[in-house]
Amino acid sequence: MTLAVALKRWAFALVPLVGLVELALHWKQTRDVVPDADWLAAREGVKAELHDRDLVVFAPEWSDPLGRRFFGADIMTLGRAARPDATRFERAFEVSMRGAHSAELSRWKKVAEHRYGALTVTTLENPSFVPLKDDLVAQIGAKVVRVSRVDAAGETPCPWQHGVTQSGSTYVPQGPAVPGDKFVCQGSYVGVGVLHDLDHRPRQCIFAGTIPGATLRIRFADVAYGAVLHGHDGVQWVTDRTKAGDSVHISFKAMGQEIGHHTHKPGTGWVGFELPMRELSGQHGELVVEVSARGQGQKQFCFEADTR
Repeated sequence: MTLAVALKRWAFALVPLVGLVELALHWKQTRDVVPDADWLAAREGVKAELHDRDLVVFAPEWSDPLGRRFFGADIMTLGRAARPDATRFERAFEVSMRGAHSAELSRWKKVAEHRYGALTVTTLENPSFVPLKDDLVAQIGAKVVRVSRVDAAGETPCPWQHGVTQSGSTYVPQGPAVPGDKFVCQGSYVGVGVLHDLDHRPRQCIFAGTIPGATLRIRFADVAYGAVLHGHDGVQWVTDRTKAGDSVHISFKAMGQEIGHHTHKPGTGWVGFELPMRELSGQHGELVVEVSARGQGQKQFCFEADTR
């Protein structure tokens, strides 16, 4: 009997073998699923100890949607889920499965660990925590903020508009949700929204889309100054991924004194910057932010900054 004939004769035996393999894989997959009861128990454990300056993260990263679903919006606030970075938090609760850990917290000090079935909740402390003195994102919408468009014709105030948030498109290329509450300028707006960054992470920040031939000027009338101005900026992912177009320039002036600037280059993603202002630490005063870009293209630019 040739090999070919033998294979044809016994080929039917592969059918139950494939079934057994599928059954084994199904058994493994169902055992790997974290029971709802474990998620809820971990949620209650974290909630009992949670404070405003605490961060909650889920590991591995792909489990974040599951974690936010079970922990709810009261724990997974926008400030935590769409944080600019982890440095503003004093402590963190890492909710992990299968031995995974968050790279973002790799240098934090472990102080406690609790098991909730298939989940492990690790409490970590930020070794270099510095409390915020002020947060520009939190100030948008207040009466102490004014926005204007500056071009060859002069400076034109941008009125404040209260409305309903408009969701971004659900097809590629997806745009950001347009905030309902915003300063409306000719050709752009300034308001707090959530940026979809180049790494597909949400970032709560101040949208200030660039205007060809013009500059957006944002005046914060009363900012508590610290030793540094710590911030980030980025462009909506679908534009940033092409690595094409013009850079976006953002500058900061405190009480009439230029304290620094940052240039966001195409394709660099969500980028951090820090500008020293130690000589102003402990004072209050006006902070002026200007956003501009060369060329004729418009970019969905977004930034955030705080003093600490």
